[in-house]
Amino acid sequence: MKRLALILALPVLASCSDQNYYAEEFSLYYDRPATETKSVRIEKKEIVYWAKNPREKKRIGFLTQMETKVVGSRTYRNCWYIWDPLEKTRVGFITDEGEFYRFDAYGRFGERVGEYKVTPTGLKIFYGIPLEEHVEVEDIDPYK
Repeated sequence: MKRLALILALPVLASCSDQNYYAEEFSLYYDRPATETKSVRIEKKEIVYWAKNPREKKRIGFLTQMETKVVGSRTYRNCWYIWDPLEKTRVGFITDEGEFYRFDAYGRFGERVGEYKVTPTGLKIFYGIPLEEHVEVEDIDPYK
């Protein structure tokens, strides 16, 4: 009798289990943690300044947006580097939260300028330009 009950219970137990479940299938839906830190440049724009007349625009630097994935993380973080007008040295750094930093002469984090949105206002304060004057971030014109 016990054997008969066991034989009848096996199909019931087998029907309750998911025989087509493979744990590897779910890994396709989720990004794996990074094994090394990688940064990719997303875009590069020109920082221009003018006092009163927009025809007198002058390049004061470049703004490069980077997307970074840190070791062990699954998400990307954005940051921005501020370069000099010749794009030779990095002069500043902006975090994803909007914190502005200046680099020292050796290329390391120097002083913290403040926390602003990544807008012309934060760049004006970074460069020490009065708020009445104009700073803009523009696409790079290849024909200039």
